[in-house]
Order: sequence, then structure tokens, then C-alpha cells
Amino acid sequence: MTAATVIRPLAPSEQIFAFSEVFVGYCARVSGRVDTSALAAAYEALVTAHPMLGAQLVPGEPSGHTLVTSGPPEIVLTVADGDPELLLTGAGPDQRRALGSVHVVRSATGASVTLLVHHSIADATHALHLYERLWQCYSTAVTGRVPELPPARQPQPVEDLLAARGITRRPVPGRAGPPRSAPPLPPPDALAVNDHDYPPLVTTRCRLSREHTGALVSYGHRTGVTVHSLVAAALLLTEAEARRLPVTGLQCSYSVDLRRRVRPAIGPAEGTNVLGFAGYRPAPGAVQTLTSLAHGVFGALREGLATGYVQQTPLQLPDTLAAPPANPSDTVMTTNWGRLPGLSGPAVRIDDFRTTMIAKPDPTGRRPPQPGGGTSIVTTYDSRLSIEIHHPPEFTAVQRSRIEHLRTLLTRL
Repeated sequence: MTAATVIRPLAPSEQIFAFSEVFVGYCARVSGRVDTSALAAAYEALVTAHPMLGAQLVPGEPSGHTLVTSGPPEIVLTVADGDPELLLTGAGPDQRRALGSVHVVRSATGASVTLLVHHSIADATHALHLYERLWQCYSTAVTGRVPELPPARQPQPVEDLLAARGITRRPVPGRAGPPRSAPPLPPPDALAVNDHDYPPLVTTRCRLSREHTGALVSYGHRTGVTVHSLVAAALLLTEAEARRLPVTGLQCSYSVDLRRRVRPAIGPAEGTNVLGFAGYRPAPGAVQTLTSLAHGVFGALREGLATGYVQQTPLQLPDTLAAPPANPSDTVMTTNWGRLPGLSGPAVRIDDFRTTMIAKPDPTGRRPPQPGGGTSIVTTYDSRLSIEIHHPPEFTAVQRSRIEHLRTLLTRL
């Protein structure tokens, strides 16, 4: 790397993804031939407009990371022949090289096209916005025209966006005094480079039909809950069975996009990780059904938003990171990436939309692995609900059982 220019240190809401080198990815599964030259031109236009994609992360003091740039942003695009279901074949993401990249895996009949973005600079909403712009540029480039995008403003951390809207850190209910002491972080030199490889991942997926998805939406309308709360309830019941625990012994934990939860609203690419956090633990003593749990999830979220608690949870991250790690055995992690837009492009047909999320083992011990090896990612594309779990291959059998249980719960309504 040549002499680097410092952009800024990462904020706590961004730093949590740097030690494990977390990347999130959106992928279109297409039929037809992908014009890789046009795709390269499209991605170059995207990086020119959003130069943070070509920036790097370097360790800083005492144990953080800093955004830097060194010369012109690097355009990282890989093309591999193979199974398009293996989205990252041939990819070698490295936060010391670039924070964004595009990866094509092609077969004789189709391909996958994945935009991979470091989670420190973009959450799912931001990354999807970038993917839409990439596809727009590709549609331009494949016709022989030069794609261009207006330059975007540098995205801000959620801490700054909330402060500009008068949202400040409040004491956490039930916490008296400073957070409990925790084991110290490893020394900075031990965190300078995460030498772990990205573990191999496979995807187990529950994808509902349009009919079942529509029925789920209708059921939510009739009973006064959201599809997200129904999925969260189904996950709680599924994990209770898989972990052989009472459902009251589990807590559902998930992120909440704050962009439309504050005033003025925040644009898709104005912030890096504009995420609050919410959770729900079922109360003991009552019969726990899918519908009652969904009402519990929805009610807890509505209350947390009404009181402003969810909106200021990102500001609690320093305390959260200083406290002992949460117990993964009683936590059900899920993230809802929302409804994905319909995309189209010349000479290719988009058949499906996929997600991916990769991370290295966390040397700080602050991100213990989930039982079963993966966080559930919820999306809706082409009017079909999808729940994807990305996990190491050794968990395939147990994840298939989970997925079938989820499918049964969500379709029998």
C-alpha cells in the first residue's frame, strides 16, 4: 500500500464489524450471458460515485480501525466458472485492499452476480441501494454507452445522524452505574491483522411460494401483526425445538432500520449502519403459539419505538461492547433485509435474488458463534418470502430440519 490518506476513524456502530471483517452481499441469479466488460464499467462508475467502496481499513489505536484511501480506488471484480449457487467462488475479500467488490460465478446456462460490501460502511439498506445503482449502470454499459452517476456524499455513522436530530444517549433501564467489568481486549498488535480465513459457508433456505407468502401477509393483516413478527415467532418456536429449550428461555434479537423512524428521515446511502436494536423474550406462564408470540414481538417493537428506546440503542454500543459477551445459547439472531425491488437488464433475466454474509472468527470474543452456525436473513423478492441461513457445511443436517419446521409453521396458516 502506498502512503495512505486518513478518511476518519470508525465509529462504534461501524467498528463492531471490523474485527471480524464482516461483509454483506446481494446477489442476482440470472439466466443468460453476463457481459463482464459492461459489468466492469458499471462497477467502476459505482466506485467513482461512491469512493468508500475502494477505501481500506487499517488497525488504529488503541484497538480500533480507521478508514483510509491510498491512491485511486481499486476496482475489484472476479469472474469464475462454476456453480452459481456458490456465490463467492474465486473471491478473496480483504478489508485491507477494498471495502467493496463484485463477483460473477457463471455456468453454461446462467450466473450469479454479487456485490459484496464491508458491513462497516454499509448495512443491508445501503448495500441494496448500491446494488440497484450497479444494475442501472450495467444496463447502460451493455448497450455501449458510458455509465455515469452523480457523486454521492460520504455516508455518516449513525451516531452523527442521530445527534443531528437531537437523539442522545439515555441510561439503560435496569442498569445502575457503569457496565460490569469484562475481560480486557487482546493487545492492539494481536488485532492488527485477522489471520483467520473466512470459513466455508453453505446456504439452507426456506422460500415460500407467492400463494403462501400472500396468505401470510393476509393472516398478519387479519390478526394485527407484521410478517416480520410472524417470522420471528416461527424462528423462536423452531429454535426452542432445535435447542430443546422452552420458548420462554429464548430471546429474539434483531436490528431495526432507523431511516424512517426518525425526523427528518435518512436516505438509503446517507449513513453507514443506520440500525437500532430490538428484542423480545416471551413471558413465562402463558401458552406460546405462533400468533401470541408474533403479537409479543410486534408489541415490544412498537413500544420500543414509541418510547424512543430503539432509536437510541446504537448510542449504547460502547457499554454493550464493554460488557461481557451475551450468551449465544439463549439468543435467536435474525435480520430482515426487507422487500427487494424488481430488477431487469438487457440480455439477461433475473430469476432470483440471494443474500450472503461472511465473517471471520472474532479475535475479541465479542461475537460468539450462534448455535447451528448462522443468522437468519429474511427477504421478500418477486412476492416470495425467503429465509436464508448461511452456515458451515457441518450444520447442514440440523439446518435442514430447522428450515422444514419453519416452512411448516409459516404455511399451515
